[in-house]
Amino acid sequence: MKRFLFCLLVLLVCSCSKFEESDIPYAPVYLNIDLRFQDKDLVGIYNHKSITKARIAGEKTGYSGVLIVCGIDSYGNTTYFAFDLCCPHEAKRDIIIEPNNAGTATCPECGTEFDIAAYGGTGAPVKGVSKYPLRRYAVSSNSSGGQEWVVIN
Repeated sequence: MKRFLFCLLVLLVCSCSKFEESDIPYAPVYLNIDLRFQDKDLVGIYNHKSITKARIAGEKTGYSGVLIVCGIDSYGNTTYFAFDLCCPHEAKRDIIIEPNNAGTATCPECGTEFDIAAYGGTGAPVKGVSKYPLRRYAVSSNSSGGQEWVVIN
């Protein structure tokens, strides 16, 4: 009986989550970002770039493409965030969010607005019908000077 209660407790604890996940299928992501050359247009707060197909051999661009944004982390530092371009409410490959220069992106179909650059770039919906955040990808610096970054899932 104790074993059953312990297993039930573990199951309940593991099933709790802050955000629900949408039905966007898994797709691999691997991008190299070089702020000195091909991606220098990303330098500057709220600058963004959408990448929908591989630019070099070996790159992977997720389900609908990857949105990379220069934003502000929770400590006030400049950093980069990456999200899948697919709207999590619609979950259709051809309906992609449209970023703006104010740190948000909007779905043209359902009208949901998502945070993509401020407050830690959570991808959370700030207005609209979606209850799901954007699918976020890990971005890490690949160089000591912070000029090269890698986006992966």
